Amino acid sequence: MYAKLFRGNIRKTLRDYLVYFFTLVVSSTLFFAFLSLTSRYNDILGGDGNYSLALFQDTIRYAVLAVSFIFIVLVRYINSHMLRQRSREFSVYMILGMEQRTVAGQFFRETFVMGMAAVLSGCVFGTVLSGVMTLFVMKMVGRPASFRLGLYPDTMLMTCLFFGAAFVLVGAFNARRICRLKLIDLLNEKKAGEGQGMGKRKYVFSFIVALLCFGVDAVALYNFSGMNGVYAGDIPAEVSNLYQAVVIVAAVIGIFAFYHAVLFVLSLIRRGGKWKNRGINSVLLGSLFQKISSTAKVLSISTLAVTVSLVAFVVLPTLAEITTGYLEYRMPYHVMIYNTYRYIDEMDDIPQIDFSFVGEILRRRGIEISEEVTQESYFVWERDFNTVDTREHWRDLPRLAMGISDYNRMREMADFPLVPLGENEFFMHLDYEMDMEEMAGSIRTRTLELDDGTQLGLAETAVYNEPLGKYLFNSDGSILVFPDDVCGRLHLARTCYYANTQTAVPYGDCNVIRDEIDAAFRENYGYLFERYEEKYRSDRHYVSFIDPVRFWTQENNDVVLTAVSVRLLGIYAGTIFFIICMTVLALHLITDSIDFSAQYRTLHQIGVEREDLAGMVSRKSFCYFFVPCITAFIIALSVIYSFAVRYGHKILTYMGTSGFQFGVLIPGLLVATVLVCYYGITIYAIKRNLTVTLDLQARGYSR
Repeated sequence: MYAKLFRGNIRKTLRDYLVYFFTLVVSSTLFFAFLSLTSRYNDILGGDGNYSLALFQDTIRYAVLAVSFIFIVLVRYINSHMLRQRSREFSVYMILGMEQRTVAGQFFRETFVMGMAAVLSGCVFGTVLSGVMTLFVMKMVGRPASFRLGLYPDTMLMTCLFFGAAFVLVGAFNARRICRLKLIDLLNEKKAGEGQGMGKRKYVFSFIVALLCFGVDAVALYNFSGMNGVYAGDIPAEVSNLYQAVVIVAAVIGIFAFYHAVLFVLSLIRRGGKWKNRGINSVLLGSLFQKISSTAKVLSISTLAVTVSLVAFVVLPTLAEITTGYLEYRMPYHVMIYNTYRYIDEMDDIPQIDFSFVGEILRRRGIEISEEVTQESYFVWERDFNTVDTREHWRDLPRLAMGISDYNRMREMADFPLVPLGENEFFMHLDYEMDMEEMAGSIRTRTLELDDGTQLGLAETAVYNEPLGKYLFNSDGSILVFPDDVCGRLHLARTCYYANTQTAVPYGDCNVIRDEIDAAFRENYGYLFERYEEKYRSDRHYVSFIDPVRFWTQENNDVVLTAVSVRLLGIYAGTIFFIICMTVLALHLITDSIDFSAQYRTLHQIGVEREDLAGMVSRKSFCYFFVPCITAFIIALSVIYSFAVRYGHKILTYMGTSGFQFGVLIPGLLVATVLVCYYGITIYAIKRNLTVTLDLQARGYSR
C-alpha cells in the first residue's frame, strides 16, 4: 500500500511542482558543466607549456561551490512550501492511523527521489553543455578544439554528492519538523505560513524609509559621478569603495521597504476610488492583499535576487573584458623590468643599471632575445627630487623625461611608427587610458626652462598616447620626451628594461628566472640593499629596487584565464539567481491559483465569465513577475552605473564592440528568454488549473 501511495504522490508532485523539477534539472546541468572544467580528466589545454590551469580551476571550483550553496536555500524553501501545502493531506494520513514517523519518512523519500531524478537528468544534459563550455574556454584562449561530450566520473560524483547532501539535510530537517508537530498544528500549518499584515504606522514608516534610501542612492550617485573631475578620472579605491557601499546598502534596504510601501498604497486604493469598482478589480486587490506579509517577503527577496543576477550578468563580463584589453596595454613586450628610486634618499645613489645579466640568464634557459632597450628616465628639475620623509603622499613623485632614441626604440619594438623631434623641442607621452585630445587642449605651457637655462619649445604634435606600458610614468600618467643631448645633461632617475624574445618564456620557468634576476641585481648593486632595505622594509608600500619583473607568458596566462573564469562565473551566478527567483515566483503564483480555486468557482457561479477570471489571473501574474523584474532593473542600473563611474575610462578604452555584446546584449537576451519562458509556463499552469476547477464545477464536483 505504501509503495502505491509513494508512486501516486510522486506523480502528483511532479505535476504540481513541474517548475521546481525543471529548475533542478537546469541547475544541476549548469553545476555539472561548469564543474567539469575543473575535472582531472578534462585536460583542456593539452599540456601547453604557456598555460597553467591551476589558478583557473581553483577559481571555478570554489566559486561554483560557493554560489551553488544558494540551492540549499531553494530546496529548503520549496520543501517547506510543499510541507505547508500538503499539511492537511498528512494530517488525514495520521487520522487514518499512519504514524508520524512514517509520514515524515514518506515525505522525505518523495522529495529525495524526485530531486535525485532531476539531478541525474541534469548530469545527462550536463555532459553536452560541458563540451560547449570547453569549446568556449578554448576559443577565449585562442586554441583550436573539437566538440566532445564531457562525461567525467569525478564531476558526476561531486554533483550527486552536493545535491544529495542538500536533499538529505533539508529532508531531515523537515522530517524532524513533521515528527514534532501535533496533529492540530499540522492542520493549521498552511494558515500559519500565510502571515498577517502590519499596522498602519509600520507601513508609513516603510514608505518613508524607501523614499530616504532611494534618495540617498540618487545623491550618492550624483556626487560620485562628479568625482571624475576632482581626481582627473582616476578615483582612489577607498573613495570608490565608500560610495559603492552606500549605494548597495541603501538599495538593499530600499528594496525591502519598497514593497511594504507599495502594499500601503494598495491598502489605500482598497478603501476608496473608482478603479477598484471596475469589473472584478476589487477581487484582484483582495487576492494581492490577502497574504500581505508573505507577498512582500517573496517580492522583496525575488527583486534582490534578480538585482544580483543582472549585476552579475553585466559587471563580471565587463570587468573581464577590461582585464583582457588592459593586458595588451600593460604588456607590450615579452620581458619588462621596472626600476624605482622611491626608497633611495640620496640622488647620487641612483644607479645606471647594466641589464646585460638578464640576457645571460635567459640564454642559459635557451631563450634568445630578438630586440631590447634599456630605457632611462631623468629628473626634469633636480629640485623636485624627494624622499620618503619629504613626500606629502607616497605617490607624490616628480615629473620625468626620457630621450627620443629610447622612446622611438620602444615604439619600434611595440610595432608603432617612429616619431620626429626637432632640436630644442619636447612633447608629452600620456597614459593610454587618458584622453589625448583633452590633454592636448589643456596644455598652456608652450616652453620649458631647465635648470641649466635650456629653453625647450612644444613640438607641433604635442601629445602621443600609444600603449607602451605603465612603467614609463610616475603617478601623474605622463612623461616628457626630450632630445638625447638634452637628457645627457639631466640627472638619472631610473632605468627600466624591455625585451622581446624569439621564443616564449615557458610558464613554469617564469618564477625561477625572476628569482635569478633578482639575485643577480642584488649581487651587482648590493650597496642599495645595505643602505636602504633595512630602513624601509617595514613601510607598507615598500618594493624592491627592481620590481615588478614581468613576463608576457605568465601575465597572459593569469589574465586570460582569470578573465575567462570571471566571464563564466558571471553567466553562472546570473543564471542561477535568476532561475531560482523565477521558480519561487512561479510556485507562489501556481499555489495561489490552487488556494483560490474556491473563490474562482464562487465568482463563476455569480456570473463572472471565464475570460474575465483568466484576465484577472493574467494581471496578477504580470504583477508578480514583472514588478520585481522592473524594480530590479532600476536598482541594478544604479549599481552598474556606480561601477561605470569607477571604471568608466577603462570601459571606454578597453571594451570593444564584441565586449559590449558579450557584457550587455547577450545577458539581456538571456534574461528576457528566461523570463518569458517561466512566465509562459506559469500562465499555462495557472490557466490550466482554472480550467480544471471550472470544468469540475460544471460537472458537479469540487476540487
